[in-house]
Amino acid sequence: MPRVIIWSECQFTKLALKEIISKKLPYVNGVISFDQDDEVNFYTKDYLIIDPSGGGFHKCYEFLRENLNVLDPERILIVSSAVDVLMLELLLKKEFKFLKKKKTLSAIAGEVEQFIQLQGIAINKESFNYNITKMEEKVLVMMMSGLSVTSISNILKLSVKTISVHKCNSLRKIGVDASSSSALFFLHKHTVGNRIVR
Repeated sequence: MPRVIIWSECQFTKLALKEIISKKLPYVNGVISFDQDDEVNFYTKDYLIIDPSGGGFHKCYEFLRENLNVLDPERILIVSSAVDVLMLELLLKKEFKFLKKKKTLSAIAGEVEQFIQLQGIAINKESFNYNITKMEEKVLVMMMSGLSVTSISNILKLSVKTISVHKCNSLRKIGVDASSSSALFFLHKHTVGNRIVR
């Protein structure tokens, strides 16, 4: 019997997903609403439904990075925006299953049920080798959490110019024009999603 672990900063998301799974999938052994401070032992057979939206992107990224050695990426479902999932795939060099958060409740219930039963879901084992340095990765994660270059500069105690260089280098490596009006515009255009590196 599988366990389903739900990680989200939003209590409503956790409650809704727990209710859906309990009603639609009675064979699930347990549904655990996981918080960062909880002590939970993870197993390869566990399913993880994770919501990195809002201010939780950085925590979500760290959580996944720490637990990917145990959790099976094919059993991880990201419930968020396309921007969040594409960035997590880029940074963690894994491909995840994705469910857009702004769907009807019945559509979410159907897709969660399909995810846990693993019916007809194939995953692309493409390589994610962008050669992004640790500092470039850190800057991208902080940008995804909504921080500006100036804020990142203050936090990391580096100059704005240094942070801008890391930002531009990382965007260039993934094939994005860093001079676009928004640092995250490229994700909306699915450049990363298509795995195009120029």
